[in-house]
Amino acid sequence: MNLVIKLSGKVLEQESFRRSLCRQITALVRASHQVLLIHGGGKQLSSLCRRLGIPVVQHEGRRVTDEPTLNAAKMVFSAVNRELVAALNSCGVRAIGFAGFDAGLVRCRRRGPIPVRTTGSNGDSEKRLVDFGLVGEIESVDPQLIQDLWAANLLPVVSCLCATDDGSILNINADTLAARLATALRADRLVSVTDVEGLYLDDYRVTVPRLTADEVRVHLRSGAISDGMVPKMQTALEALEQQIPIFQIVGGLAPNGLIRGIEGRAGTRIVP
Repeated sequence: MNLVIKLSGKVLEQESFRRSLCRQITALVRASHQVLLIHGGGKQLSSLCRRLGIPVVQHEGRRVTDEPTLNAAKMVFSAVNRELVAALNSCGVRAIGFAGFDAGLVRCRRRGPIPVRTTGSNGDSEKRLVDFGLVGEIESVDPQLIQDLWAANLLPVVSCLCATDDGSILNINADTLAARLATALRADRLVSVTDVEGLYLDDYRVTVPRLTADEVRVHLRSGAISDGMVPKMQTALEALEQQIPIFQIVGGLAPNGLIRGIEGRAGTRIVP
């Protein structure tokens, strides 16, 4: 299979979990799957910002990025990328890491204000425009770099930074980047590896094994899907609309969670 796997910063923070995931990814590569990794680093970035006295501001799970936050992101995402590539190489995989703008992989522009749902002073929910700052909106993807690396039996590991045509570096949501790359590569599956074992809804205490795109839309409107899972599910819907057959959420902290998810024994699958 052609697999695009997005790794949350939360599952890469501790070395034991990072190495466990790298061993599972190695097994997938050795089973002749073509794998592309995209990683975040949101938890690590928030921790560094707090230590530096930089405000951490988010709306519906998406980060507002000012210049100090972007400078911190450059440091954090580079460090996460280096640690992940080194761990993969130690497992016997020929991994190579870079940012989303390297070799023209992704072209973007700065995103303008977008509507998000916020809670007003009276406690009511309302929509308002929010400027997310130095955040990129993807304009185009050239998958040739990834295809060339696959042909050379290399495992690409991409961090979630992009750049404009004038060379300005911008932050970008890792789920969005993964979805656009999966679409460009016509991936068989887009897998989001996070710190929960799947999608939980308000009416359930266990993960939901399978949902259709229409069911996801209903749960988004009702508020049963909330917080950081909102942009993830929005990304899932966009990926399915672009003919990605399966979007999957699996737990990166559970033993063999990624492998079990790929085999259909864990996690949540979102299908058209």
